[in-house]
Amino acid sequence: MWTGDFNGDGVIDRLWTLPPAAARPAAGREWARDPWRDRQRPFDRAAMALVLALGGGTPSAACTVIQNRRFFATPIWEEGDKPVHILSRNDPAALAWRQFARRWRGDGILLGTEAGVDVLLYWDGRRYRIAYASEAP
Repeated sequence: MWTGDFNGDGVIDRLWTLPPAAARPAAGREWARDPWRDRQRPFDRAAMALVLALGGGTPSAACTVIQNRRFFATPIWEEGDKPVHILSRNDPAALAWRQFARRWRGDGILLGTEAGVDVLLYWDGRRYRIAYASEAP
């Protein structure tokens, strides 16, 4: 589990991974956000997901499930330690990402790729988005 202020409201939020097939039977339709395609879609229990709990995960906290079968179905995401790093908004490295992440608020979440180039998952004030750096591996 990771923590940070992912939506920039000054309250610590939590992030964790939800492995495939770890879900309980559906009580109703559940949704996941796919920031790679900028859409909401039905949650796929057979695919890995990230869960963001705003407000530190209190019972009344809002949770967002981030899921993209193609991105998370790579060996780097199937191994033990997940390639997730929290990028504090005060970190000097965040300045370089600001040119690619318009309207970025809060702390960012760097997601590792097989190519060795991270992508940034960030909150823009309305929804989670993905930003790609222009660097090559």
